[in-house]
Amino acid sequence: MPRCPVCSHSIDLSTVATPPFCSERCRVIDLGRWLDGAYSVPVVGRGDDDEGDGEGGISPQRSQGDGEDE
Repeated sequence: MPRCPVCSHSIDLSTVATPPFCSERCRVIDLGRWLDGAYSVPVVGRGDDDEGDGEGGISPQRSQGDGEDE
């Protein structure tokens, strides 16, 4: 049986209203942890020597969806 990721209580996913959490309280606690920065998603393929331009890899000259045909 799966367990709540916050409090580790066993939960029945077919009856709980807030899967994968056992309750609304645990769901909100988890959200708060994400917002506080306690959790993070690792970025793959970006080293310290990688100097990004902050544009997400799309240069301004070749942006998609600007409505102009070249």
